[in-house]
Amino acid sequence: MATISDVARLAGLSVSTVSRVINNNPHVIPKKRKLIEDAMQQLGYVPRPAARQLRGSSTNTMAVTIPRIVNPFFSYLVDAIERTLDEAGYTTIIVQTFSRPEEELTALKMLRNQQVDGVILCSIENPWSVIQPYLQYGRIVLVNEYLADVPVPIIRANQYQGFYNATEFLLQHGYTKLAYATGRKQVALAESGVNFDSDRFSGFQAALNSIGKVRFNPHWLFTNAHTATDGKLILQKIIASPDKPDAILAGSDEVALGLLEEAQAQGVQIPAQLAVLGVDDQPSSSFLKIPLTTIRQPVDQMGSAAAKAMVAALQDQAVTLPQIFPLEIVKRASV
Repeated sequence: MATISDVARLAGLSVSTVSRVINNNPHVIPKKRKLIEDAMQQLGYVPRPAARQLRGSSTNTMAVTIPRIVNPFFSYLVDAIERTLDEAGYTTIIVQTFSRPEEELTALKMLRNQQVDGVILCSIENPWSVIQPYLQYGRIVLVNEYLADVPVPIIRANQYQGFYNATEFLLQHGYTKLAYATGRKQVALAESGVNFDSDRFSGFQAALNSIGKVRFNPHWLFTNAHTATDGKLILQKIIASPDKPDAILAGSDEVALGLLEEAQAQGVQIPAQLAVLGVDDQPSSSFLKIPLTTIRQPVDQMGSAAAKAMVAALQDQAVTLPQIFPLEIVKRASV
C-alpha cells in the first residue's frame, strides 16, 4: 500500500506539501497541487482518516444508505437519523441503493475517499466480506439489519420475537392457513419445508410449529414483494389458487395496502375470507377503509439510536451493543 512518502517522492515534493494538499490547505500553488493529485491517483493512494483526525480535519458528513426513499419506513428512519445527526453538528448524504450492491459501494467509496466520516447502512446489499475492508477508512453502523459477529454497532428490532407473536396472534384468532410475504428475492425450498436465513421467517415458522402444530405450505410463500402493486399481484395469485390461505402476514404495510385494495376490487371479504397483517404501522394504516392490523416498528428510536452510536464511535466513546428494540402488534380491523 502506497504511503504519503511514496506520493511525495513521485511528485518530487516534500511530505509536508503533500500533507497540506490532503488537508485542503489553500496555501499550495496549483502546479504543485496537480503534481501531488496526479501522484496520488497513479499510486492509488488514499489518505487514512486517522491522519486527518490527528490534524483536526473532519468532513462532519455522514452517508446513509437505503433501498428506496419512497418506502415510508425508510423515509421515517432517515428522518430520525438525520434529525439526530443534525443536532450533533453533522450533515447527511442519502444514497438510494435500489437494492443494487454496486450502489451501496458508492457510499462505501465515499468513506474510502474521505468524503464522509461514516456510513450508516439501513439495508445491506453486499456480503460482509465486501463491506469489512472499508472499516479501515472510517466508521460503519448497521441499523435495521443484523449480522452475527461483526465489529460494528448494530441497532435493530427483535424481528424473531415480533413475528412469533404476530403469528401466535393470528393462530389465536382461528386462522390456520397462513401465507407469508417477504421482500427477499430468492428463497431455498427444501423437502422439509422452507429454509432461508431470516429472523422474521424463523419466528413465523417457530410459532406455526409450536403453537399451531402445522407446517407451512410453500405455495403460500410470496417473494420479492415491496410495493402495493406487488400486494395486488399476490391477492390475484391467492384468488387463482385452488388451496387458499385464510390469512397473510405481509412483509410491509405497502404490500398489505395493495392486498386490501385488490381484495375490495375483487370482492374478497377482509377479514372474513382473508385476514391481512402488515408490518411497519405507517401513518396511513389507521385511515384505510379497512384499518390495517400491523406490526409497529420503533423506527424513531432505531434511527436516533443509530445516529447516536455513530457519533459515539467517531468520538471513541463506548457504545452499548447490540441495541435491540421490541415490536408491537397494533390491533385494527383487517384481522
